[in-house]
Amino acid sequence: MAELPTRKFECKACKHADFRMSTAEVGEHIMHSCRKCGGTMKVTGDKPPEWLSKAQGIVTSRFDVDDFLADASRMEFEISSNDTKKSFGEVFRELRKNGYLSAMRRTMNGLKVFVVKTAPVKPSNVWINVVLFVTTVFSTFLAGYFVMFRGSVVFSFVFSVAMMLMLGTHEIGHKISAWRNGIDATPPYFIPSPFGLGTFGAVINIKSPPPSKDSLVEMGLAGPLAGFAVALPLAFIGLIVSSPDPNGFKLSTAPLAFFLFQGGAVSNFATGIALNPLALAGWVALLITLLNLVPAGQLDGGHVARVFLGRDRHYFLTKMLGTGLFATGIFFPALPFWFWGLLIYFFFRNYHAGSLDDVSGLSRSSKILVVIAAVVFILCLPIPVM
Repeated sequence: MAELPTRKFECKACKHADFRMSTAEVGEHIMHSCRKCGGTMKVTGDKPPEWLSKAQGIVTSRFDVDDFLADASRMEFEISSNDTKKSFGEVFRELRKNGYLSAMRRTMNGLKVFVVKTAPVKPSNVWINVVLFVTTVFSTFLAGYFVMFRGSVVFSFVFSVAMMLMLGTHEIGHKISAWRNGIDATPPYFIPSPFGLGTFGAVINIKSPPPSKDSLVEMGLAGPLAGFAVALPLAFIGLIVSSPDPNGFKLSTAPLAFFLFQGGAVSNFATGIALNPLALAGWVALLITLLNLVPAGQLDGGHVARVFLGRDRHYFLTKMLGTGLFATGIFFPALPFWFWGLLIYFFFRNYHAGSLDDVSGLSRSSKILVVIAAVVFILCLPIPVM
């Protein structure tokens, strides 16, 4: 591991100082080289400070470094490697131990690794999660009691438990994936609602970026796949014990999985059915899974789309899907697509940052995960009930 020739440069005009890979002599002047004002820089030192020397050692132990530039705010290294995924993974972990966050990007000048000092992660107030959880249990129970299963304590209780189980499994899937990949994340925040189903769902807050494309795909898909794995059998059981009832639920659409469960015989959904709370909760969970897998913005499916499409094409697709879902919701008002379209269009207005390693490709296991998610998406598609 060769030591990089390092010089300290100071601007004579604006006093900006940085460190560069150079063999210039101390006291030498380099005209028009200041990054801040374009002024003349003077070489004032020939030894890197300890913080830079340590970072250089970590990066050069895994990469060939062609050039670097560093100041108090960040360091950037022009690098090359025969195995960027493995090299960056090792550099990322080693730098994180020393309090640094690193990212790898492809630029006009080739591959670069950027390094910045990380701020300490603030601990979460778990009591907020507990209060929201308990509140959402009550709100989903009340929604079942007053809206969907009028006056039935047992059905309302089953509906509440099923909804919380499915939502919780979804978010725990994200949480476990975050833990596996060394990503800081909060416990789930359940969101109660005073109307409708009694809940707006649940979320976890990601406090540190995913290190690789593999981790971004896993983080995005672990939640909906885990939730689907619970929702599907519960919905199947609920459909088995449901029965025709002209005074019961009348659904204009049902997930494709419901058609497969009943061999296409779903006419009762249009004429009326005493829908068991497990089946209703499953219907809702499958719809939530479908919407979360939409490849837009920061949705679970949006993380996957960012990996395959890159920053600019992902952003364009997000806007197109937001507009398309809003228009679909106008023609099919029974489904909340219009609301989801507005959410995508107005709340996901910034570019998706992607993973820290935005260069290396996906592993075979991640590609298999994407195929499974595509099948799940199709099974959750709402089909008109004739």
